[in-house]
Amino acid sequence: MAGKQESELQSLKSENRHLRELIVSLSARLLRDAAVGLSEPHHAATADDAERLVREADDCFRCARIAGLRQQIAGALEVAGYELMAKAVEIEALLERAKRDK
Repeated sequence: MAGKQESELQSLKSENRHLRELIVSLSARLLRDAAVGLSEPHHAATADDAERLVREADDCFRCARIAGLRQQIAGALEVAGYELMAKAVEIEALLERAKRDK
């Protein structure tokens, strides 16, 4: 019985390592995509863009809270989340200003 438990424990540890590596990879992609999206505006910003940025910021914050994630990665995700939120607020402000100016 102990051998089976040890085997299951090793399997769970291996799966945990794989999931952490996947989180790191996805976090890097999210940060890269967010940076490209913010630095290369290809169309006029819309309310949908602001909503997308808020969702991406929420994803950053959620990933940053994953237990055992490297401090540097968690910190970078939080910073990215705040930057995405700031960009969303900026877009909303521009849209509101444009409505008032009509």
